[in-house]
Amino acid sequence: MEHKRKAILIILASVLLISTAQLLLKYGIKNATKALTDASALAMLSAIFSSWQVLIAVALLLASSTLWLMGLSKAELSFAYPLLGTGYALVAFLSWILFNEAMGITRIIGIAIIITGVVMMSRS
Repeated sequence: MEHKRKAILIILASVLLISTAQLLLKYGIKNATKALTDASALAMLSAIFSSWQVLIAVALLLASSTLWLMGLSKAELSFAYPLLGTGYALVAFLSWILFNEAMGITRIIGIAIIITGVVMMSRS
């Protein structure tokens, strides 16, 4: 049981990092593209990769991938992969708070279904 708990913690840490990275990417791209609506593709790429949020997000993606591999070494893929669903719920909730994105009843029900599925899979 301790082995499984350790795997879950590692995988959830990976999910937390990748979720944070997604939020930073959104924030960074939003800020970088505000001033570059009519810019060339090269200027856009330069602005994007000059954003500290994007650079930190890339580092978090690498760290998340490392933790994911560590988690996979301790758990079956069929057990670990559904845990990624917690990231969908987390990003949707935080996007609602941070970016004022829509959060209607259909989305809330979908998130509840995802979380229910994750809980069911983690108990198997």
